[in-house]
Amino acid sequence: MPHSLTHPERLTITGPQGETYQGGDQEWYRDLWQRRAGCGPTTAAALLSYLSQTRPGLRPMAPAAARTQAGFLRYMEALWPYVTPGARGLDKPESLVLGCRSFALSRGCRLQGQVLEIPAQREARPSLDQCRQFVAQCLDRDCPVAFLNFSHGALKNLDSWHWVPLTAMTEGESVLLCTILDEGEARVIDLALWWETSSLGGALVGLFPDMESEQTDS
Repeated sequence: MPHSLTHPERLTITGPQGETYQGGDQEWYRDLWQRRAGCGPTTAAALLSYLSQTRPGLRPMAPAAARTQAGFLRYMEALWPYVTPGARGLDKPESLVLGCRSFALSRGCRLQGQVLEIPAQREARPSLDQCRQFVAQCLDRDCPVAFLNFSHGALKNLDSWHWVPLTAMTEGESVLLCTILDEGEARVIDLALWWETSSLGGALVGLFPDMESEQTDS
């Protein structure tokens, strides 16, 4: 059964020459350290931008100009002081949640967060079905998922120690094909293969509007 954002096109960003990107790219940051460590704030910017475009009550959270490359970069830079990577990057999923909630409050908006940690120890991990249910519940609420992975395992199109937004999932026999946005493009990864082969684990994070902001655009 497929699960997807209702309006994935709202994460399409237009460049100065009319080119298009899917989500942001941490390479757009001007500072070298931000380019190296900025996957967390870049992912946060995608999640908050989408929520602001699909919930009338959250519109103050992101400017309309965030649909352009220059505007999205300004938005990434505005988020940095709230979702700030440390020496090991943004390695705690709770830091992303708290930073995004603080940023939202600074714009007069309220968010809730939910984290599903996936430990390095296989025996301590939530089941693959629990991971599937977490992603499905977020997407079915029209909320992107922030996916943190410390080790990409057998996946060849995913960097280790990296955050990406997850926007769609299709369930198949022994596979969970998920669409992620990375480096300005959409890619498909097998979350089941990652769960099976990642040596360090990671986390799945959902950000949700509070009840007053839950009404969505059609």
